[in-house]
Amino acid sequence: MLRRRCISDDGGERCRDRSDSARPQQVRLEGPRGWVLRGAGCSRLSPRRLALALVAALASLPLGHGLAQQPKTPAAGAAAGDIADYFSQVGDQIYEDCIFELSAEQLEVQQALIQAYIKHGASSILARQLAVKQIQPPKLSDKCERIGRRPKAAPWSTVTTSSAAKKPAVDAGSSKIPPETGGPTIRLADKVVLPEWDCSPGVDYVTIQHKGYERKLTNGEICNPFEDVVRNVPESLRSFRLGYTIKTGRLFVAADDSQAGGRTIAWAISGRESCRNNPDPECLATRAVGPLPPGEYSFASEKDRKVSWGPRSKRMVAGIYLTKLWNRDRFSPAQTAAILARRNIAIHVRLKGEMSEACLGLEPNGWAYVSSLIKDGRVTGVSVYIDEPYPQIAERPPVVTASSFSLSSLFK
Repeated sequence: MLRRRCISDDGGERCRDRSDSARPQQVRLEGPRGWVLRGAGCSRLSPRRLALALVAALASLPLGHGLAQQPKTPAAGAAAGDIADYFSQVGDQIYEDCIFELSAEQLEVQQALIQAYIKHGASSILARQLAVKQIQPPKLSDKCERIGRRPKAAPWSTVTTSSAAKKPAVDAGSSKIPPETGGPTIRLADKVVLPEWDCSPGVDYVTIQHKGYERKLTNGEICNPFEDVVRNVPESLRSFRLGYTIKTGRLFVAADDSQAGGRTIAWAISGRESCRNNPDPECLATRAVGPLPPGEYSFASEKDRKVSWGPRSKRMVAGIYLTKLWNRDRFSPAQTAAILARRNIAIHVRLKGEMSEACLGLEPNGWAYVSSLIKDGRVTGVSVYIDEPYPQIAERPPVVTASSFSLSSLFK
């Protein structure tokens, strides 16, 4: 039997007749714009080429196109599902560590820096040049450099049909949890940055305004960021909780293990401005400003959702959910209600100039290692303490106090 086959492209429409018996088994992806991807079986397409081809195919589909036509056979549906799963895995592996652009907070900080430099006497041109030079995306790995040089696909929309990650139940005791927008307004006007997180004497800095709060920056970076210290957990310890101390920012092994229990893994910022690593009850009760509250936290129940793309932060994050609030005796009823109403708590990488809105902001190497522990299933949850539970082995926070920034550079 002869079939007539036509392909439309920029040069017009080309047709030819072909016998079914002479046609090899093919993989065919066809879009509404007239192009066709062909190959004699999946074995002819490398994983990378298949992934890129699927990006292009999905880019041309109108919203809901994949839901309008049901598979003709169960086998076809299973094959489509396998391809979708494969592409999802490849996409995560390729992009999870690549940050090509400034975050929303970095853009806000950059603009605020320009205004601060102008107030200190810099010309608008020099102020902009300095801010752009100081606030940049993180250095890309060789893999990310190669990805960044590829042509960008056209914008496309997706339809998600999978269920959302299941959040563990919160142990709220007798307190009712108000909606996310509820909770009392907490005033922080009288709060100041704790001395251990403030700029050291002799360090030049400028003060910007960010979301109504003051932030000191030196060379585009916050004062006293943590050094990117990482210490590996012994491979023999296959299951443990992460421990975190609010007062110091120390992330450690929380386990009944004589060798590893209490040992430091990395350091992470929590909270911003005057509430950075400040366990003051008013800070803990202030959404998007205070550090994460003390208590027990769980990850998403599905393994593939423990570390996933954060649409607000525009990077990979590990969402955590408060299941039991500790130290209730330190909080008033209003503060307790506000703490239980807080949302969007996660572990993620901290970029230059950023602080952390109620999350755990790790430095790049620390995030890479901690996220690998979470993805591998070795970490089962997070326990957050106000005071250091292992004072006998806890180190002093390793902060970067020095800065090469000079205010005199604004007048060159």
